[in-house]
Amino acid sequence: MSLKKLYVQCNPLLDISAHVSAEFLAKYNVQPAAAALVAPEQMGIYADLEQQEGVSYIPGGSGLNTARVAQWIAQAPAQSFVSYVGCTADDKYGKILKEAAEKDGVRMLVETTTAAPTGSCAVCITGKERSLVANLAAANLITAEHVDSADVKTAQQESALFYLTGFTLTINVEYVLTVAKRCREVGGLFMMNLSAPFIIQFFGEQLEKVLPYVDVVFSNDDEAKVFSTVKGFGTEDVAEIAKKTAALPYNGTGERLVIFTQGSKPTVYASASTSGAVEVTPIDADRIIDTNGAGDAFVGGYLAGAGAGRSVEDSIRLGNYAAGVIIQHDGCTYPAVPEMKA
Repeated sequence: MSLKKLYVQCNPLLDISAHVSAEFLAKYNVQPAAAALVAPEQMGIYADLEQQEGVSYIPGGSGLNTARVAQWIAQAPAQSFVSYVGCTADDKYGKILKEAAEKDGVRMLVETTTAAPTGSCAVCITGKERSLVANLAAANLITAEHVDSADVKTAQQESALFYLTGFTLTINVEYVLTVAKRCREVGGLFMMNLSAPFIIQFFGEQLEKVLPYVDVVFSNDDEAKVFSTVKGFGTEDVAEIAKKTAALPYNGTGERLVIFTQGSKPTVYASASTSGAVEVTPIDADRIIDTNGAGDAFVGGYLAGAGAGRSVEDSIRLGNYAAGVIIQHDGCTYPAVPEMKA
């Protein structure tokens, strides 16, 4: 099987994960089941989490989760399918991230810096939900020189699929536009995730600059509804929001595709000429361990399908399957071999 190569760019973070109480969330003013960038008054959360019983350290960051799952579903030879670009520090946590991802088969084209520690994410688990507080640190320091480096440019020239998370918009929108334009030059598909409500609410100007280049838009239903509010669509119907998003200004040669997940409800998709929904296989509540990473995993499964030339609906089925596996494991982890492959 010949796979189209995949380029992923995001903010690599080491997840510091522990079970916490509602009082812990309140202490640091963390919104339950939400994702946000760390505020100055929250900086103590990382050291506090490290003191919690059962704390664990898991290589993460939304795009790296997606890259690892895409490689897992594709079952491609190591370092042959997915190239990942970001910035870490030359420290212990940075080495953990790089070595773990490479072991999972991802080609890591990460810049290393000494100006800040490797980025981290406080993963506060309450019940089956996680609240995330990210300190980008080194991830914030990716440079134009790295995006223009020979290895990264070669990966871009060889790739047909490009995926960037919305979190990349928090650093420098020009880097995102550079990748989008290079994707156009090689005739690839440029794909982006809305990623979190705060991206839509507070980085809307950056999103507006990039959106015309986005061939495939991903998000979950919560983010879709926030996007609808910000854009003044006047509806909370997720399928209708997908159609309206597909119709926004677009500079590609084909049609923009929009894909919105809805948890256990059908995943909806829409473009200018088609729309539909793909059912999600239900999973018993007592088998669900951790819902964090489901969205990242969905995109990973979808990208593996797209890389293998699968149809939109088949790729969505792979995404739904991958998400279903991830939520039955702690963190973004999975069995050695998937039951569904690209």
